[in-house]
Amino acid sequence: MIVCRAPYRVSFFGGGTDYSEWFKAHGGCFLSTAIDHHIYITLRQKPALDKFRYRVVWRELEDVSEISAIKHPFVRAALAHDTLPSGLDVVYSGDLPHGAGLGSSSTFGVTFLTALDALKGAQSTPDEMAKRVYHIERHTLGETVGVQDQYAAAFGGFNYGRIGKDGSLSLERIRLPESRLKALEDRLIFVFTGVSRHASDVAASKVKNFKSKEQSLHRMMAMTEEARAILLGDQPLDAFGELLHESWMLKKDLSDKICPPVVENIYADARKAGVLGGKLLGAGGGGFMMLFVPEGEKGRVEQQLRDYVQVPVKLDAPGPEV
Repeated sequence: MIVCRAPYRVSFFGGGTDYSEWFKAHGGCFLSTAIDHHIYITLRQKPALDKFRYRVVWRELEDVSEISAIKHPFVRAALAHDTLPSGLDVVYSGDLPHGAGLGSSSTFGVTFLTALDALKGAQSTPDEMAKRVYHIERHTLGETVGVQDQYAAAFGGFNYGRIGKDGSLSLERIRLPESRLKALEDRLIFVFTGVSRHASDVAASKVKNFKSKEQSLHRMMAMTEEARAILLGDQPLDAFGELLHESWMLKKDLSDKICPPVVENIYADARKAGVLGGKLLGAGGGGFMMLFVPEGEKGRVEQQLRDYVQVPVKLDAPGPEV
């Protein structure tokens, strides 16, 4: 039996510029980190006597005889060209809800393919793994996805990514001193909006508006480099939070699907409580909102936002583990 886990991610800056519809013309970049919450996959080769050759346990329980009958899109697509003997149990569980803006679809893909490799005695480099997952999501399943989530889950850690117009991607590991990383964690609150959504649908509406929002996206790219410099420098972290606010004002204007009323209300309440900045994680529409609080004020703001579900998060988590 193989048990594998891979981390969800938090994207601070650059989201949107990692879609091919943008970076093929302008390049792209992002600043993101893996976090200490995970997706888990358990795999077991089924005995020959079981007439249902595939069991897939996710939000549904599937017992089917053929790969083509599997409903879970990524599992079906990944197994369609696999060389394992017939018969597999696949059991999924996750620390946080699917569709919450934490890159769960790509994290699932990285976890599942890493577990499949382990079952076969194979191994992919993190770069190979990220590309395999992206290929299935984007080209086999036709999802509107960017390239950063797969790299966050496959590599782990805290990273600045730069994307070339040819789709090449280079990662710079952001190695913060423990005190600086802890200071950043102490400024962040993660609030669940209560809304889960299909990220590809929200992303598709955003991508359609790229041509009319070029100025905003270029500014969002520039802020990614500014945020990297703030983290790696010694200036106060308030500037990081203020950049988050500016970025969120630009992001929510990319599509009318990004910021529903429930999100507007949460952010308005947070700003009244003294939050310096924040953003809705992922493509938008729901999921988690990340809030940046003044130094030493986390406990007070958490108490003022006690009516909302809050989840503790630690940054710079490792990549996949078997």
